[in-house]
Amino acid sequence: MPELSVVIPTLNEERTIESCLQAVGRRHDVEVVVSDGGSSDGTPRLAASMGATLVEGPPGRGGQLNRGAAATRAERLLFLHADCRLPLGWQDAVASVLSDPATSLACFHLHTEPSPGTRPSPVQRMWLRTLDFRSRGLRLPYGDQAFAVRREVFERVGGFADIPLMEDLAFARACRKVGRIRRLPLEVRTTARRTARFPVRARMMMLFFPSLFRLGVRPETLARWYGSAR
Repeated sequence: MPELSVVIPTLNEERTIESCLQAVGRRHDVEVVVSDGGSSDGTPRLAASMGATLVEGPPGRGGQLNRGAAATRAERLLFLHADCRLPLGWQDAVASVLSDPATSLACFHLHTEPSPGTRPSPVQRMWLRTLDFRSRGLRLPYGDQAFAVRREVFERVGGFADIPLMEDLAFARACRKVGRIRRLPLEVRTTARRTARFPVRARMMMLFFPSLFRLGVRPETLARWYGSAR
């Protein structure tokens, strides 16, 4: 039995899935499940060639995460975005923090890198650092920080909501009701593809979408405003 299962939702992530899986590494005590939402590119082929178990179904991150979790065997789960790369030492850090029964959810700090092929100015690089500050605060974490959770907690909160956006915040909120949320002193690296084209708009969405969600704005409406990141 693996000690930890990594679940990665994908949809046309051919450009990012290889580096994501390389950072996870091939370990005898870690299983990797890629939950694909109907990719039309080479994502499924690449994932399978790198040793991941492939689960396929309709798109939608919440549903994909739940299907991926259902295909795992370990008692510790890590949910990772396909455009993120785990840091060295991630496995020991996750195992240590989840050994504390008072911890319901763990996540990493975030380090956003420029999109591949771009050469950002010093001002743009500084802007990326400001985007990362939210991962170090006391607010609920986002899914791009990678969520680590024990299976018992995942089942207790009912998994992820099958909604088009904010499934990560809904999950973190549910976990906070049953235990402590811990931020690991390590950084997961992600790309700036969601912020590169419209950085100010992206920052505004990060600031206000959680409040709008709490106030009752439908996830479908927020998803339409969010648009496509690819």
